[in-house]
Amino acid sequence: MASKSNKQPLRLLEVIRTLFYTPIYVSVAGGFLEKEGLDVDFKTCPQEFGHPINALNIGQADIVQSGVMRCIIASDWGAETVPKHFAEVNSRDGFFVISRTKQDPFLWESLKGANLIPVDFSPMPWGSLQTALRRHNINPADINLLTGLNINDAMAAFRAGEAEFIHLPQPFAEEILEEGSGHVVIAVGPENGHVCFSSFAATNHYLDTHPDTVHRFTVGYANALKWLTAHDPSEVGTAVKEFFPDVSLELVIKSVTRLKNQDNWPSDPTITEASYQGLHDILLNSGMAKLQQPYSKVIRTDIAETALASRK
Repeated sequence: MASKSNKQPLRLLEVIRTLFYTPIYVSVAGGFLEKEGLDVDFKTCPQEFGHPINALNIGQADIVQSGVMRCIIASDWGAETVPKHFAEVNSRDGFFVISRTKQDPFLWESLKGANLIPVDFSPMPWGSLQTALRRHNINPADINLLTGLNINDAMAAFRAGEAEFIHLPQPFAEEILEEGSGHVVIAVGPENGHVCFSSFAATNHYLDTHPDTVHRFTVGYANALKWLTAHDPSEVGTAVKEFFPDVSLELVIKSVTRLKNQDNWPSDPTITEASYQGLHDILLNSGMAKLQQPYSKVIRTDIAETALASRK
């Protein structure tokens, strides 16, 4: 294998650090990207960039994890071209609604008039939850949202009794459950089915000028997904623990187990038109997008297809 200095450099960003993005951590920690000759600089998006897509557009990242939401909305606002998404990270919504009180069975009507703390780092989880609410004949406007809180402040407010419900990703949801402060009442992923909730994207210019680097990345990522699919939550949790130094291994494994049990991650990186449309429908139904945007404008399928053909 070539020395590290001869590897192809790649700047890779994620939105936030959450076990929702376990496939990324498996790719990096498992050496799958390095094995393809890449020298990956991976980190959570620095605050000054606001969002990984912004980092892409100003040349501060090569490939980023993001929701297709942002490219659909940019197109809605009139953008003629947008970064292309080419490999799926999450096949489902991986967020959970937790109640302070145990309900058996859970009554969706109990959300009416209740205080709920939504996810603050992206509007997409709330848009997705709205779809599930409407399916159960709950008007989202009938819920009192406590907004503007980051995850740590949101969890503190929930523990203090300021809201009956909180909406969280992993491992934060598992932390609340483990301490006995709440109970899962809604797993939004199974409610909304298979949608391309999160994926990898790059600018059209980068995809055109660095095809070999993108191919190597996608092959390595496809191999990581194959490994992730074949291994149990204990092995997966142990593999990605280094990315969560402040979370116990037991809690990491429990978080991975909950997500793996609902088929949160794909077995291959292909973004299908059905999964794209499922996500797009959530945006249209929640009013976050006004017009249908073409699959081909936002998604490239040839990169994953070529990678799968050469996957080891």
